[in-house]
Amino acid sequence: MREQDDDFAEKPKKTFTPLKGHYADLTARGISEETCKKCDYQIGETESGKKVHIQLIKDDNGRLIDQKTRDKDKQFAWVGGSKYAGIIGSWSWPAKGKSVVITEGEIDRMSVSQAFDNKWPTGSLPNGASTAKKAILADYDKLCRFDSIILCFDNDEPGQEALKVACDTLPVGKVKIMSLPKKDANAVLMDKTLGPAVLVRAFWDATPYRPDGIREGREFTRERMKQTRKAGLRLVYPKLDEMWDGMRDGEITTICAGSGIGKSTIARDIAYHQRMEHDLKIGNIFLEEDNETSVKAYVGLHAGVPLKKLIKTPEILSDDQWDASLAAVIWDKMMFYDHFGSLESDRLLTMMRYMAASGCRRIVLDHISIVVSGLESADERKDIDVLMTKLASFVKETGVHVVAIVHLKRSNGKNFNEGGQISANDLRGSAAIEQLSFNILAAERNQQDEKKKAFAMLRSLKCRITGETGEADLLKWNLAKGCYEPASAADLAEFDPHDDTEDAAL
Repeated sequence: MREQDDDFAEKPKKTFTPLKGHYADLTARGISEETCKKCDYQIGETESGKKVHIQLIKDDNGRLIDQKTRDKDKQFAWVGGSKYAGIIGSWSWPAKGKSVVITEGEIDRMSVSQAFDNKWPTGSLPNGASTAKKAILADYDKLCRFDSIILCFDNDEPGQEALKVACDTLPVGKVKIMSLPKKDANAVLMDKTLGPAVLVRAFWDATPYRPDGIREGREFTRERMKQTRKAGLRLVYPKLDEMWDGMRDGEITTICAGSGIGKSTIARDIAYHQRMEHDLKIGNIFLEEDNETSVKAYVGLHAGVPLKKLIKTPEILSDDQWDASLAAVIWDKMMFYDHFGSLESDRLLTMMRYMAASGCRRIVLDHISIVVSGLESADERKDIDVLMTKLASFVKETGVHVVAIVHLKRSNGKNFNEGGQISANDLRGSAAIEQLSFNILAAERNQQDEKKKAFAMLRSLKCRITGETGEADLLKWNLAKGCYEPASAADLAEFDPHDDTEDAAL
């Protein structure tokens, strides 16, 4: 039974007057009069006298509810105004059956029907490839009554896109796909070297649809398994780069630290390095600062000027320096999401997909918690579970690497603002962050100690590929440039950030 909602409702004009038509051979298409009768397809004229083909549209009781016309220029119109949403021909199907063939258009439907002497159930989409999902949902129950649903769509880009949509909409296990040597079924029928026999063979040779992501064991050949894994792109921090074997496409890296330790700064350092060292396009979603601040932070990083000085005194850089920095970092290889505060996760993913489609290979998301903070849901953990699952699907689908910032819990007696050691259990919100992140990077800094506050220890909490965890690079804040840099050998020899007895010994 067809769903009776606004999307699928049939709404013919109150004064629907059917066009007069008759059944006849469609010589130019190789379709017989008998096939036209079987498929409710006529030839007639519009009220203005223009010759048209007429597809009769009926309800499940065989009552005429509309007519779809097609002229010589392939222009379509609905006489009764219903814009029928179901599959054309579904009113003639049996209550159940072994197979039904669905094509894009009426001519192709009749071509397949004729190849089987009009003895097999067939149907077509009401308005071409773009209506595949809506039509299938409208007659979903009817389709499910068949053992097999055979799809015979056009061999062009719209047809193949519609094929994927249809396969994803229909029940797994019932769908098979016909492969044709020509663009569509009618082209095969009309080809003297092919003809109806090839359509029949394509039907019997139809291959079961297998969803993306399912692989047979035999696909994993020795040659395939001996291929070496491609190394990731080099990271800005040398020891972390060695531990993680670079930054790979299609992963999520989570960065965590206490408040004010420099999570955003570290994420920006990574993004800047990926931009300049590897010429990658970067997407920026900083939800707690405006775009102008984000851009100034990158400009300051490139020009060697602290952000706070650049904000207070932009004249510290000449116009030529501004233009040079913007041209080198921002103008052609970065995108920014103009938003401040929380936003709904589906909206976020839409923006990220746009960035990916625009060429961004790395996206910085600062931060995860604020994405869900504006939702009316009282379950933050569940909201973060959903978001992380969507992010995991996104990176797999697009190959983009997402660098996401997450806050820490205030628990277990740790003081992360005084250099407390961070573990994966300290991530705030949901266990999904730990489970679905490919890499987790922590930054530890004692911002209350005068001698230690310039230093930050990077700690790998997780790397799914290498398994390497533990202390990575020791960073030192360069006050003159306003950025972190790997600590020098002299710094390491002079100061141990883990020596808690240092003050007492002085």
